[in-house]
Amino acid sequence: MSRQQHAAIVVLESIRVLTVDTAGARSLTRDANPANVSGQGHAIQYSIAGAVITLTAWINAVSEVGHAPFEDNVALKVIADLTACVHAYTDLMAALVEKHDVLTAPSSPLAPDGVIIGGAINAFQFVLAIYLLWLRGLVPTRRAELNAQAKLTQEAFRLAAERYPPQPDDLAGAKAFEAVCGKRLLPEPPTGK
Repeated sequence: MSRQQHAAIVVLESIRVLTVDTAGARSLTRDANPANVSGQGHAIQYSIAGAVITLTAWINAVSEVGHAPFEDNVALKVIADLTACVHAYTDLMAALVEKHDVLTAPSSPLAPDGVIIGGAINAFQFVLAIYLLWLRGLVPTRRAELNAQAKLTQEAFRLAAERYPPQPDDLAGAKAFEAVCGKRLLPEPPTGK
């Protein structure tokens, strides 16, 4: 197996795992209600934090397998898989907006203002943006499609962050990541020239 084939496998598997993790957090969020939020709130918090930690590990894996651009047929597969992942992410952010009153109710561990979720989604968006920068260097023939997907994540995050504003110290993104993950693990992304 060539280094390039190995890189493609790693990237496609990372997207698959991220989609599963994000869809799981989305399902937990959609299922939250006043009767179960005392436990469900923690589950949502930890599922988002878990997605952040897992994605960080995948970024490190991608950084180790090379930086050569993929052939267009592989790039097209990456974008197709990423589209489903972004759909799960935007649905998660929409579910968080929809369930705001439940997740910040007095019985919720995320009450009273949702800053815990604010920090978690800020960290998630930060790490996802780093990941998309990595992909940018690998799929140069599909940058327009990748940029369109990135814009969808940014807009979904913006709407959720309006309801769950992070603390001022979290706004840089890196601090939110450190708060959720406990340490910095991210390598620098390629320039994507």
